Amino acid sequence: MTDFFYLKKYLREHKYYHFEEKIILELESHPDYPSLAAIVDVFNYYDIENIAARIDQSDLMNLPKTYLSVFSTHTGNEIVYTKKTGNDFEIQFANGFVQKLSRAKYLEGWNGMIVAIEENENSNKEQKSIISGNIGLFLIGTICLALFHVYWLNSSNPILPICYALTAIAGLLISVFLVREDLGFQDDSISKICHATKKTSCKEVLSSNNAKVLSNLKLSDISLIYFSVLTAFSTFTLIQDTAFVYSCLALLSIPVLLYSLFAQYFIVKKWCILCLGIASVLAMQIALILIYGFDNFSFLEHLKNTATFFAILILSTIVWMELKNLIRNNLIYKNSELKYHQLKRKYPVFKGLLSDDQSVNTHTLDRLEAITIGNENAPITLYAVLSASCGHCHKAYENLMKLLAKNEEQVNVKLIFNINIDNYNNPYNGIYQQIMNYYLLGDYSRVTTALQDWHIQRVTLEDWKSKWKFKQSEQASVIIQDQYNWCLENKVFHTPAIILNGQLLPKEYDVNELNFFIERLIEEKNLVF
Repeated sequence: MTDFFYLKKYLREHKYYHFEEKIILELESHPDYPSLAAIVDVFNYYDIENIAARIDQSDLMNLPKTYLSVFSTHTGNEIVYTKKTGNDFEIQFANGFVQKLSRAKYLEGWNGMIVAIEENENSNKEQKSIISGNIGLFLIGTICLALFHVYWLNSSNPILPICYALTAIAGLLISVFLVREDLGFQDDSISKICHATKKTSCKEVLSSNNAKVLSNLKLSDISLIYFSVLTAFSTFTLIQDTAFVYSCLALLSIPVLLYSLFAQYFIVKKWCILCLGIASVLAMQIALILIYGFDNFSFLEHLKNTATFFAILILSTIVWMELKNLIRNNLIYKNSELKYHQLKRKYPVFKGLLSDDQSVNTHTLDRLEAITIGNENAPITLYAVLSASCGHCHKAYENLMKLLAKNEEQVNVKLIFNINIDNYNNPYNGIYQQIMNYYLLGDYSRVTTALQDWHIQRVTLEDWKSKWKFKQSEQASVIIQDQYNWCLENKVFHTPAIILNGQLLPKEYDVNELNFFIERLIEEKNLVF
């Protein structure tokens, strides 16, 4: 999985904070991923205004300050976040690596393609999480507050308590990266550290049997739990009250440290850089305890604190193991969701599901009088079976209009109304009847505006009827009744229903997902003609 640093940065910069995870999921499951075309399709999928074009070098300085572009490296073409800084350029790759280039150097690698998006006007800056937006500052601030609290508690002799708290915090931070690596979270910068040489591999060490304590409890888990509790203890307790606890822990950590080094060197024969970091922290803590000394300690006097520490340690282990299972299940779910989307977005799968779904009588369907929106000679015709009282039809119609706007010359939409015009108790029947009146009169602008008011603007029934004065029309009633009878004959009982090439769109697909296949459908249709 790619980290998508360039895309995350670009989306956050343009205030698409809450789209980030969804966009990346859709992008990874796109059949043309990785490519600018895939990014454009996903932007369109989420109605993000964008422009994709090949730009001449002479127009480079007229581009927005930031945009996405394709840059050639020794590994091939890569999509990068691009920022203009005067006459120079700054680019960021998917792994987060940032490179500053002169105009000449940038032009050497740039292939001329760019994608730019509009700022999200519907998002307020206040919606952005302060913590997520400034995680580094938040972390540094938290550490500083913790150290200040340690100093305040141990003001008579603060050096050793602060040093010990620093080692605990360092161990906790390393443990977080260790657990992330073990769980399979992709972090390119950490992966580079873990695979710095041929003799280093965090993954091999963490996946070995020597890293397991119990069936589901690993040394990485113990490390995270241990340093979490130790950080809390060192931050909120006096050194003289817990020195005995730290002394016991120092003694217990010696065999753990030696076992870790022995297993890496002699058994796995690979070094885990993060594990060595933990080992270094443990060594520093042992050294600090030796400096502090073991004098004047009474086991009975400190039994309470020792028991408390280990009780919290055991409780934290139970809580973490449950939390770890939830995280692992969530990862499995996300991975399954990604694979599901990747599978369903493959064109042969789509075609297979489409051909296996319910077919309809296209001969009688083509003969039906129907409102046509778009180019009547377009190679692709989508029939939309709608009902005015159907809430889901609003979104389906809106997505169809968006699809039509992007493919004006290649797609048209024909509306089939699945309503019983003879049902006088249904107050919504008059909506489609009036729209059909406008269509028969040739007043197409009123047709589209009236449909937009109902399905997209979603005005109330009273307001709609007040704006669009209802007129009875026998011809309109006959056409709508014919459409209703066709739905009964072809067993199309649900709305919205989309008909493509004589087949109902499979339930696995939403209307807006046709964006991923429309070009292939158009190509096939043009080949036939």
